[in-house]
Amino acid sequence: MKELILPEYGRNIQNMVEIAMTISDRNERNRCARSIINCMGNLFPYLRDNDAFQHKLWDHLALMSNFQLDIDYPYEITPPEDIHPTPESIPLPNNQIRERHYGRFIDDFIQRISTDPTILSQQPLLILIANFMKRCYHTYNQEVINDEIIFDDLHRLSNGAIDLRNKNIKLQDTQYKKNNKNKK
Repeated sequence: MKELILPEYGRNIQNMVEIAMTISDRNERNRCARSIINCMGNLFPYLRDNDAFQHKLWDHLALMSNFQLDIDYPYEITPPEDIHPTPESIPLPNNQIRERHYGRFIDDFIQRISTDPTILSQQPLLILIANFMKRCYHTYNQEVINDEIIFDDLHRLSNGAIDLRNKNIKLQDTQYKKNNKNKK
């Protein structure tokens, strides 16, 4: 079975277009094309009288015939390269993430704040970052983690600028309690 070009119209409309392409008389081919457009419009009756939709139907007719149906189109047909334009490629960063379980955001964020002395002097903000890192680690690994590992990673990722290793800081616990609702 031949693959449908526009499946929203179905196989019968596709077969009608293929039959219209075999008609040798141009007037008969034009009449057949108008009948096909009427059938296509009946599939979407709420849009059928809209002029923009009519133009779209004629574009779809040309597309279903691979732009080979030789008829008098009432609208200028959109060229094939404009119907399916090739999207521009999205530029992606090429640098590697040093610690995948923390993600690119944390890595970039630590790099930025490690060069700002006003942020480095604010210990509550640094503890907040460490707590977030602990949650990221727990989400990725699903295991209990020692705070010292987070402090070591933070020190290493900041190239020694952030050091919370020997400050007797306790991070939040990442163990989430199960919700026991409806339990009697």
